[in-house]
Amino acid sequence: MGKNITLNLIDKGFLVSVYNRSTNKEVDVVNNFVSEINDKSIKGYIDIENFVLSIKKPRKILILVKSGPVVDDIVYQIVQYTDSEDIVIDGGNSNYLDTEKRINKFDVRYLGLGISGGWYGALHGPSMMFGGSNSAWLDVQYLFQKISSKSENQTTCCDWFGSGGAGHFIKMIHNGIEYAMMQSIAESYDVLKKTTAMSNTDISSIFREWDDGDLHSYLMEISSKSLLIRDGKDYLIDNILDRSSQKGTGIDFAVCSLRYGISTPTIIEAINARFISYSEYRKNNVYQHEGINLYQDHSEISSMLFDSVYCSYIVAIFQGLSLIQKVSKVKSWDIDLMKVISVWEEGCIIKASVFKELCKYLDNGLVVDILFKELTVEKIQNLSKVVRLGARSSIPLPVFMSTLNYQYSISSSKLPANLIQLQREYFGSHGLEKLTHPDELFHLADKH
Repeated sequence: MGKNITLNLIDKGFLVSVYNRSTNKEVDVVNNFVSEINDKSIKGYIDIENFVLSIKKPRKILILVKSGPVVDDIVYQIVQYTDSEDIVIDGGNSNYLDTEKRINKFDVRYLGLGISGGWYGALHGPSMMFGGSNSAWLDVQYLFQKISSKSENQTTCCDWFGSGGAGHFIKMIHNGIEYAMMQSIAESYDVLKKTTAMSNTDISSIFREWDDGDLHSYLMEISSKSLLIRDGKDYLIDNILDRSSQKGTGIDFAVCSLRYGISTPTIIEAINARFISYSEYRKNNVYQHEGINLYQDHSEISSMLFDSVYCSYIVAIFQGLSLIQKVSKVKSWDIDLMKVISVWEEGCIIKASVFKELCKYLDNGLVVDILFKELTVEKIQNLSKVVRLGARSSIPLPVFMSTLNYQYSISSSKLPANLIQLQREYFGSHGLEKLTHPDELFHLADKH
């Protein structure tokens, strides 16, 4: 990431100083990189003091390291040589609450920056989400908007979302939605593998067809391409362990969602799926599948799965935007959801055509109409068919199932929470709300 961001900056005409936290094995990283580039626009340093002092005031220092204590360590070293008007930018996936602590801890103008787009985006134009010092943002805006991705109308996919940890918060939401999108595609792959006789090439073709339509997205595109990668005589996908890790933003998302009381089951189940994939309690073939030839008509199962992925995309995005809306209100960030979608339009991992469909509902903020107008009865019925197929065939479909449950719950005229109220009152005297007096609490003891 750091190398490609540097190359992007040089390509846009900026002068760059680089420094690498060196271990014994990495002592030559900077010198080798500078020699490889062979450009007068870049200078490399192995001493952090000389690195900081080489930068013109007010200094603009971008840190790209793993989130956690190492960020504090490197910032502490940097601020030994900076002034209060200098700017330090954390471009990693830091927890937004940690970013807010660092803003108060270090005597610099501090920015938290969420970057999406992977190595390719870093080189050719990533999506960038800033938060923190507004004056610092105004001083670096020209620089980062020049190297960021551009939308179809040439709007830069780089913006500032508020004080404190707003930038890293938006990136956390982005990553949560990313988890759900990835898992929904993986679940459709699993269903096709286990209920049809389709080859990897066949499934790749289906994904490509979806990507050419309403499910056009970066993740669908790379999923189609990835299935065709060879590993000798085999397809690489067939030689990869069936487990997937995560680096922490998923956990951050889940904790934030629970803290603020916003229901995000589609995203949280995608996070749980990764934990389960690593579980020591997994056992093979406890439940047998019905067989791989349940669906001879590939167009039927493809249509059902298309709608299932589409529903999961929409619901995951709705849940993510709901959390943004809630936290933004509590923290007085006043985040414009249209601006969020604009920054995610190009250059980022969750780039998807469905965002354009959602824009027409966001003129007056997030509304539940998104779910009921985009997720038609036919789409929900197809999602339901896939969930039933998964249950019948012993195929775990956590994102598809949670998406369906969320839609059923949010559209239900009556949920069984009245019994839960009564249970809580019975054992804990927590109070009851009656239909006739919804704003008043009464207790069973009052009636006996």
